[in-house]
Amino acid sequence: VSATSFAPDRQVTRGQVAALLTRAFDLDPVDDGPFDDTAGHTHEGRINAAHAAGITQGVTATSFAPDRELPRDQMASLLIRALDAAQDL
Repeated sequence: VSATSFAPDRQVTRGQVAALLTRAFDLDPVDDGPFDDTAGHTHEGRINAAHAAGITQGVTATSFAPDRELPRDQMASLLIRALDAAQDL
């Protein structure tokens, strides 16, 4: 979270996980996506890339909630989708 702090007990957000997974699977950021609430967000391109690859879904058709904390069960679903998507690359 900074040059001198890792914050291992801090919760991770939906946007952070999208960024992590797209970097891990070497997916390039995507400019356009279906989510109204990601415009200008730090992870906008990565969220769009994760969505385009079939890794992530929104909380609605037009909302991603990038700053919402991600529960462990949803993280597991994203990891499974990312691994499936990686097989198709």
